[in-house]
Amino acid sequence: MNQVESHCHVKEFWNYDINNPLIDYELLSRCEVYVFFTLEEYTYQIARIIQKKYPSKQLFFLDENAKMFFQETSHLHIIDSLADLYNNYKNCISNTIMTIDSKKEFLHNKMRFIIKRYRSLSVMTSLFWRCDVVSFGDKNPEKTFYVIKDSLGISGLGDMIMRALMKVAMVKEKPGNIIPVIDFSVRGDMNQFTGGNGENAWTMYFEQVCDESIEEVYKSKNVIISSHKGWDWYNPYTYEKQCFMDWKMMFYKYLIIKNDVKTYIEKLYEKTIWNKEKRILGVVGRGTDWNSSRGGVPKPMEPKTFLKEVKRVFGEWGCDNIFLATEDQQIYDIFMTSDLADKILCVDQYRIDYSDEKNYDLLLSEIKIRENRNGYLENLNYLGVIYILSKCDSLISTCDCGAARCAVALNRKGYRNVTIF
Repeated sequence: MNQVESHCHVKEFWNYDINNPLIDYELLSRCEVYVFFTLEEYTYQIARIIQKKYPSKQLFFLDENAKMFFQETSHLHIIDSLADLYNNYKNCISNTIMTIDSKKEFLHNKMRFIIKRYRSLSVMTSLFWRCDVVSFGDKNPEKTFYVIKDSLGISGLGDMIMRALMKVAMVKEKPGNIIPVIDFSVRGDMNQFTGGNGENAWTMYFEQVCDESIEEVYKSKNVIISSHKGWDWYNPYTYEKQCFMDWKMMFYKYLIIKNDVKTYIEKLYEKTIWNKEKRILGVVGRGTDWNSSRGGVPKPMEPKTFLKEVKRVFGEWGCDNIFLATEDQQIYDIFMTSDLADKILCVDQYRIDYSDEKNYDLLLSEIKIRENRNGYLENLNYLGVIYILSKCDSLISTCDCGAARCAVALNRKGYRNVTIF
């Protein structure tokens, strides 16, 4: 049998206890028909679990090697092609069908979830994500904690917030009363918040999402570590949240800004937007990391083209002022030398000039660490910028980025106008 590509050997990934009472069957319960493209270790185990838990469901293998391990029955069929399924099992195709293959998939692809096509590794993760419980002590024997333990690496503030909240929402909305805890304290990951010193970047700005401290959790009897064995990377429940969740509701329920941080960003708002009666157009000029070949972010609209769009909507939407949010010096310069300059309000942010050859192909986090910037203060100001954007009357952004998403989610009243390119 072929092994599924992963960061570890298949045999070491799970112990395949299909009688484990903590198995989560919810994903498999959604369909009546399952089509496996290949037989390999994961699809074999998934089929066994379906046969045990849901004996009336229909299983189809498009791999003749399945004959060596399964006996064909009225509920398990080994066929040559999908055409065989549609032509000879018409009673099945009127039901909900899940297709399972072993190929790599783009986990953020919403269409994968809509058409119910999953990678076998993802299905296995959906089954066993809460089964690997470890004990750190005798505290809280009646509780189970799910520690969202992530290396932040090159992630910015918006990415950290949204990555955490989609996992918190996933855990809280699953049955079993598992308690999520956020711990972004991976030492040595060289993130832009702490430089990788081992401090939990989340609690620098936000309250923990449970009543227990992280210290108490690591003395508790029942703990699941999310990064262990890749639970987060392959869990379809997590990415379903990312694709379909109500971000406004998630921010409202789970993002609690610490009191001292809230005081700071509110003062920044008062200082920057001194006339609250004005119609302020929030402008997100995403730049920075897209300049690097390793950034992995959407390429934003070209700055001069974006300026033209901002000029257009500024008049059409009847705005009085612009709040410009950008960490890119070139975008800032283009706007501040335009005929909108006297309308622009902004925060004194650290901005990076990518035309400077010393910044060539470097990520924002790498530049900040090289320049020995104060990661806490840099991101405190950045959070203030997002907060001010959320208070604006209208919003326009060069691309779908963390700052724009967070601003929309934090905005309570709703923008009068929004355009995100």
